[in-house]
Amino acid sequence: MKRRTGTIARVFLCAAICMIAVFLCACQKSQNETPVEETPTPIATPTEVTSPTPTFGFRDPTIVDLRAYSDTKHPSLTGEYRNVWNLAPAQNLEATVSGEGSTVASFRVMWEEEFIYVLVHVLDSTPDTSAKSVYDRDSVFIYINEDAKKNKYYGVGDAFYVVDRDGKGYLGTGASQDGYECCVYGDGTGNGYYAEVKIPLLTVTGRFDRTIGFDVRVNNAEDGKLKHAIQWADVEGHTDVTLRGVGIISMD
Repeated sequence: MKRRTGTIARVFLCAAICMIAVFLCACQKSQNETPVEETPTPIATPTEVTSPTPTFGFRDPTIVDLRAYSDTKHPSLTGEYRNVWNLAPAQNLEATVSGEGSTVASFRVMWEEEFIYVLVHVLDSTPDTSAKSVYDRDSVFIYINEDAKKNKYYGVGDAFYVVDRDGKGYLGTGASQDGYECCVYGDGTGNGYYAEVKIPLLTVTGRFDRTIGFDVRVNNAEDGKLKHAIQWADVEGHTDVTLRGVGIISMD
């Protein structure tokens, strides 16, 4: 009986030794193999949807540069000309961007921490706001490019605002209604009008070392159609699509 028991013990001992040997071989093989790197799952990059690239040229931007004025007094948009505007120099709109005519206009710019103020004086003795589209009426367009980078496409801080000769305000691309004000009144001669606009700054604040991109356009309509349009900076008149042609104003 003792002999049988010893034989069984030897069998179990041999089996245990074999299992240990197999385990050690497996560990050695695992250490010698080069680990296989897992390929990470690719992360999809959002595709930016943009408008077609405009195909037109622009005037040298250094030609168009204006200093905007700031004072403790600011226009209050009361519907009449205020003497505070005399503090800001007038700048003429001279570039024809559409049609033919003799439209004459100038503008003044003032600023404070949260707003840009613009006064546009238009000489036009033939009022016409009969068209359905504000683009085909007597109207004023104001363009703002807050980072002054003349962006190819409208982004945050880029916007344009519109007011027609009847004093109706419109919000263009990127515009904010919060703080936007406008009014229109005669110039006292019967031959023209003032368009006065208060525009909110959306991503920056006004300060003395600030520059922003800026432009003004005046549309002159006749018989329900656009007859003539002039603009300050963008001589191609494509500022509704791109801000590459705007001018620069420095806060003084």
